[in-house]
Amino acid sequence: MVGDPSAATVPPVRTGVVIPVRGFPRYLTETLDAVLAQEPDAVVVVDDGSFEPVRCDRVRVIRRDTPGGPAVARATGAGALGAVDVVALCDADDTWEPGSLTALVAGLEAEPQAAVAFGRALVVGTDGRPTGERWQEPAPGLHEPGAFYAHNPIPASCSALRRSALEDAGGFGAPDLVAEDWDLWLRLRGPLLCVPDARVRYRRHPDGLTADVERLARAQLALHERHARLVDDPTARAAQESDRRALRRARLRRALSV
Repeated sequence: MVGDPSAATVPPVRTGVVIPVRGFPRYLTETLDAVLAQEPDAVVVVDDGSFEPVRCDRVRVIRRDTPGGPAVARATGAGALGAVDVVALCDADDTWEPGSLTALVAGLEAEPQAAVAFGRALVVGTDGRPTGERWQEPAPGLHEPGAFYAHNPIPASCSALRRSALEDAGGFGAPDLVAEDWDLWLRLRGPLLCVPDARVRYRRHPDGLTADVERLARAQLALHERHARLVDDPTARAAQESDRRALRRARLRRALSV
């Protein structure tokens, strides 16, 4: 007797989490508490060339002797996750809210064409209190990569990539140490899915890479030049001119501070 195809068992989605860290891991315990509470199949912490090696007996730690930046660290971690279907990201100074990983994976299962699912961020300071900063919040549902050409509203620390889509986009490799996540979103070949039920406490602090305004403006200009084909000419020109103004302001502030 032929069985009912609809009764076939669908294998569960296997999910791995990559957590890059460099320097003293002040918030790593809090990050791991939140990640492990959501029971992923694998977790890898990547020590990206910290002066003092990062030690943790709760998960696997891979050390890179030479710092490579977030994209290289994430690629190292993804390669060590083993056979997972979804690669989720969380930085070592951020904290997932309960249920976020489940929401992201459920979103990918519900929208098979989505390359990545992402949530929303509550920006907090070093003390864990909200700063009042508000990130742009896209509408729930699917968005084409070009919709995020001018601005990046996606918190990398609250994202889950379909592994096949990540590989199709060429992996985590990016030419810049900052805005490397934004570069990846624009390289993806499928829609990006906003899942508002997934949330991360995103920490602002002076040691963060995005604290270097001049470096960020330079990276954004290069990114907008590289991906200009995703949008019309006026949109591309406007974004690039905005980057040039930000770069000029950052250079002026640096000159005045000397």
